[in-house]
Amino acid sequence: MTSSWLIKTTITAATMLVAAAAWGQWSFTLDTTFRTQIVQQNVNDLHLLPDGGLFLSGRMRFTDDMFDRGSAKLLNDGTRDPSFPSFPQTTGGGKIVAWQNAFYVQPAATVRRMTPEGLVDPTFISMNSNTSFQSLTGGDYHVFPDGRVLLSGSHTLSDTARGYVGQYNLIWFSNEGYLDTTRLHRQANGTIWQFKELPDGKFICTCSCSQYEGQPVSRLFRIHADGSLDTTFQSSVSSGNIYELEALPDGRVLVGGNFRFSENPSTTVHLARVLPDGSRDPAFANLTFVGNSAWWPTSGTIVFEVFPFHGGHHIIGGQFTAVNGQARKGLCMIDEHGELHNAFANGGVGPFTYQGTTNATPLSIAWNSDSTALYINGAYAGYDDGTTNDPQQRFVSRLLVSELTVGAEERLMPSLRVYPNPASTTATLELDVLPPHTQLVLRDALGREVLRQRVHAHTNVLNLQALPDGIYTLELREEHKRISVQRLAVRH
Repeated sequence: MTSSWLIKTTITAATMLVAAAAWGQWSFTLDTTFRTQIVQQNVNDLHLLPDGGLFLSGRMRFTDDMFDRGSAKLLNDGTRDPSFPSFPQTTGGGKIVAWQNAFYVQPAATVRRMTPEGLVDPTFISMNSNTSFQSLTGGDYHVFPDGRVLLSGSHTLSDTARGYVGQYNLIWFSNEGYLDTTRLHRQANGTIWQFKELPDGKFICTCSCSQYEGQPVSRLFRIHADGSLDTTFQSSVSSGNIYELEALPDGRVLVGGNFRFSENPSTTVHLARVLPDGSRDPAFANLTFVGNSAWWPTSGTIVFEVFPFHGGHHIIGGQFTAVNGQARKGLCMIDEHGELHNAFANGGVGPFTYQGTTNATPLSIAWNSDSTALYINGAYAGYDDGTTNDPQQRFVSRLLVSELTVGAEERLMPSLRVYPNPASTTATLELDVLPPHTQLVLRDALGREVLRQRVHAHTNVLNLQALPDGIYTLELREEHKRISVQRLAVRH
């Protein structure tokens, strides 16, 4: 069952008639039987436990607490599990990674391992117990199947015996927390922040640096599995911050945050897709996210989460109040082309103010064990699903997911025939079906709109004389939907 009316067409001389069957919609209904007793400050990550409870990491204080907790466990109804220990026996704060019968968590700039009972695992030492390692600025971490850890950030090594002295930004640790003497630690001239393993074993990395291992890089670069730079990847992310990376099976990567590309340095981008060579994917829709400038951070608009959903769709979470001019309260859904879906149109999170700073931000999303519900967590107070508005929802909420069939009409979708291709001064576009209120939009390799004209007939001519040589994306749009797309090469 298709979830949108977007059809990919190929460059071919033949035309094709496509009948769109019923298209899928999803409902995300707030489960009001689940409520937390957290009164402040944020939940940064969660992991579903086999017993149906939730393991939380963040900076949390419950109604009966006199101090903040780095981690906690919730029962199935959202109440705190009193059997889970309190600080200082526990630890946490950042990302959770499950490993065998334990959890890696990120307190401040390093990583610890916790037992299922919520205690610090003594078989994995504190990283700062290494006499040759001193943590400075925290970044991200990756856990390998054997329990080894790759840590990013900016840290000091003083391993004179092996020649690692000074600032290092990717550091390997054994599955006991000791510096891994079998690996090469890596340097950059700035902090490496988020990084994520790709399907082929390489890593995509973000940084506030301009050099890695002495070679020039942008703020988004790729490394081989051993940490050496992959010079076949060249991105043009030049400034800003990337908070989320979601690797796709074909080598493309979805990038979320608030950042800019060097080709258009005055425009802030919050969500983009890059190709396997690092270039920005021009076939991905340009979404406009708008937030509240009075909220934290001062930009008020950041994408923090890109969560894979069904059928190539992704749920986007972050601090925003509208997408493409349509109200979205911290949550929205996009299809495989980046087009905005109507899910979450009437729902989302409410603002939470703590010590003068306001957030309304889902930070991460997770499925329950049978994929019938989603858990969202972050820094927010209140949730509205469009039908139920529950101001008592705080920091973690459970959304019941169900698929609806909203229409079974047979609808003929247009197929495109574009010729010649490559084109020089003009190109002719033929449509076998003529939808009403349709426009042709041509975008350059950076996704910028360079031509737009209304479709009034089955045959249309595009004037290309003023365009430079290159590969363009030709979109057929019906109102706010992109219903067909092709690539067009221009060569004068």
